[in-house]
Amino acid sequence: MLRSVAVVVVGVLMMNFIDQILGAVLLQAVAGGPITDQASYLAVFERPLVPAVVVATHGLAAVLSGYVMARLAGGHEVQHAAAASGLAVLMFLAAPAAPNMMIPPMWVRIAMIAMTPPGMIAGAYVRGQARMIREQS
Repeated sequence: MLRSVAVVVVGVLMMNFIDQILGAVLLQAVAGGPITDQASYLAVFERPLVPAVVVATHGLAAVLSGYVMARLAGGHEVQHAAAASGLAVLMFLAAPAAPNMMIPPMWVRIAMIAMTPPGMIAGAYVRGQARMIREQS
């Protein structure tokens, strides 16, 4: 039980870490330097394709973290991914209450919320299938 809880927490933290790194690199590359305030953050998000790329990188982060989390779990991969994605969605819903003003626009957050469960579950499912194939060999 403790291992399952740890795997779920690690999966969510890993997804957020990957998402933050990819998002920060993208936004700083588009802005041409560090983003220090909300106005410059929103100015970058108003550029064409930036929000779509942020959502796509979030989907990649969800799939990768679902796969790695499933590998750590060792079994019941999809259930772990479902629990982790539920926790991640709760964190996304709580984000507007945080003091950080540099959060994505609402439609980007909604897209991220919609992509998180299928992405994490897909990554975990692939890992579970690989484990089953390996066990049969």
